[in-house]
Amino acid sequence: MLHSEAKNKTLLVIILTLITMFAEIFFGLITRSMALTADGWHMGTHAFALSITFFAYVLTQKFSKSDKFYISSDKIGTLAGFVSSILLGVTGVWIIFESVMRFLNPLSINFNDAILVAFIGLVVNLICVLIMGVKSHSHNHHTHSHHEHKDYNFLAAYMHILADALTSFFAIFALLAGKYFGYTSLDPIVGILGGIMICIWAYNLVKSTTLVLLDYREK
Repeated sequence: MLHSEAKNKTLLVIILTLITMFAEIFFGLITRSMALTADGWHMGTHAFALSITFFAYVLTQKFSKSDKFYISSDKIGTLAGFVSSILLGVTGVWIIFESVMRFLNPLSINFNDAILVAFIGLVVNLICVLIMGVKSHSHNHHTHSHHEHKDYNFLAAYMHILADALTSFFAIFALLAGKYFGYTSLDPIVGILGGIMICIWAYNLVKSTTLVLLDYREK
């Protein structure tokens, strides 16, 4: 996929993410749902990470024909992917911490409003996944190594969107279980599980981008 196409897709997703972020944080605070509030702040960190992705494409396009870079300008995108993956990991740790705190100090939840907004958030996340596209993770740079075939800048952005969708899904599951079966403890529990999964994704992405940045070659 061309950098210009990836840049435009990323910008559109940033706009949708910011709109949903403000809505979820607002209603999460009103309804006192940890799952919903966490999803909103989670989206905020992803909007920031997606902004890194967007500006990395801007810089890559600007310096693509420059003779001032000893390394390929595509390394800018890999570096952006590395930074985004660290932010993804920080987000996962924050969700785990906040969920543990909510488990120890539970609050009452307005389930009807929380479920509605969480569902809207999930729909937006799925739309963003479709916009980014599952098959858009790689370039056809035949002269590069196996690691550099992948656009880690775009892949990191895509993982942020998937993490958003996962958190939204967990929020809906926890809220429905709390409303209809009284399992209110599931709200922070699924937050912990989601945070752990996000941390695993972040670790794998940090590892992959680090190998590229260090010019690692498999023997």
